[in-house]
Amino acid sequence: MNKTSDYIDKWEAVIGLEVHVQLRSRTKMFTPSEWSYGESPNTQTCPITLGYPGTLPTINISAVKKGILIGLSLNCDINNVTKFSRKHYFYPDLPKGYQITQFDSPLCENGYIDLDANKKIRITRAHLEEDAGKTIHTLEGDALIDYNRCGAPLLEIVSAPDMSSAEDALGYLKSLKEIITSVKASDCDMEKGNLRVDLNISVMPKGSKQLGTRREVKNVNSFKNIEKAIHYEFINQCQKIEAGESIDQETLLWDDKKGVTRSIRSKEDAHDYRYFPEPDLPPLEISDNLIKEIKKLIPELPRQIRQTLSSQYLLKNDQIDFLISHRDLLDYYKMMCNDDLTNSQKYFNWLTIDVVKYLKDNSTKIIEFPIKPKELRKLVNLEIEKKIDHSRAKKIYLEILETGKSLKAIISTLSSKSKDVSREMISYVQSTLEKYNKEHKRLLEGETKLINFFVGVIMKESKGKYNPSNIIKYLNKKFNV
Repeated sequence: MNKTSDYIDKWEAVIGLEVHVQLRSRTKMFTPSEWSYGESPNTQTCPITLGYPGTLPTINISAVKKGILIGLSLNCDINNVTKFSRKHYFYPDLPKGYQITQFDSPLCENGYIDLDANKKIRITRAHLEEDAGKTIHTLEGDALIDYNRCGAPLLEIVSAPDMSSAEDALGYLKSLKEIITSVKASDCDMEKGNLRVDLNISVMPKGSKQLGTRREVKNVNSFKNIEKAIHYEFINQCQKIEAGESIDQETLLWDDKKGVTRSIRSKEDAHDYRYFPEPDLPPLEISDNLIKEIKKLIPELPRQIRQTLSSQYLLKNDQIDFLISHRDLLDYYKMMCNDDLTNSQKYFNWLTIDVVKYLKDNSTKIIEFPIKPKELRKLVNLEIEKKIDHSRAKKIYLEILETGKSLKAIISTLSSKSKDVSREMISYVQSTLEKYNKEHKRLLEGETKLINFFVGVIMKESKGKYNPSNIIKYLNKKFNV
């Protein structure tokens, strides 16, 4: 098969993305019924989401606020008056035969994301809607429907066709995901379907202003598949045009097993849905005061965090990516550093190796971690100041976790034991010097290289009982080295 590089000199991809973000909410978009991921199929349905006659929807205000929060974080304008419509289409996972969504009056408009200093991706709109159910295909060839997800709150974020490569698309999606998880409006877990992407792809001659025929790839569920689908469609469309074939406007699915897009329906025009005003929901009015209050909730966003962690904490890009994708660990890390940025790398290593291991082994979160950031910082500082070695620091760390004792209490106990060990070590060193009388005399006469000899002998005969650095320190002092 041909490569993307075979065509990029003559052809240019034009890419726009529709990103469906499932909002973090205990209840559904238009009903107070609760729902959560992973429950048994069809156990979280209700008459409203199933479209029973006589039922009336109500707006989930919490979801609206999260939509506003995301919109403001994406530099969008928030419309003071927004309304809902019925989007009519037939599909088995849509029991009502229509989806309540926003059409001509979306919640958010005219936003953007800066990929870098020279690349801005415009966001045309972001609108609220309810999710459909989930189709499950069995090995036997059956198609089953789970309606649990039906009615879950979604924010659909629609970009302008400002991307020209898979790299642009992935950069935009990663930035989008980072921002949304930063404001805690969604976990954007693609495996759970909490972030799903529709790709709109066309090609045009290099330097042309005339857009080509757009093809839509629905519900691509991973960054890897998004990259593959873009490369495939770009090559496929270029080949067809160069062969004199026309490009049909189609809705496609990505077949990961075969590595190709597969047509599911044709589009006679760009608008293949019918919209009608939602008669059961009045226009939603959003005050300027509410927008101002929500704006105050926006934390430091990834772009600023990235700059701070790079310029002040001196972390590498992959380290920064890790912390941004784990905001709870980032908060712990900042408290652990406590502006002591000279040791930021040491603190990072402890957090991402030892602490993360504990969290994984115990299936817990950092908020439940027994050692507070200040306490762990004190322990790591003892190692940094060479008051204890790394091995001793690890033992103390594990003892804190196992016993629940404070660092101060453990250090106090160890200090007492250390004095006993020190006295024992001095006695052992002295007896060894007497045992090797000839070497001892040569050492007294100034042959200082024999210190290494005695350290080796002591370590071997004591089976590593004593710290070699303590032995060296004692011998150097004893023989004025």
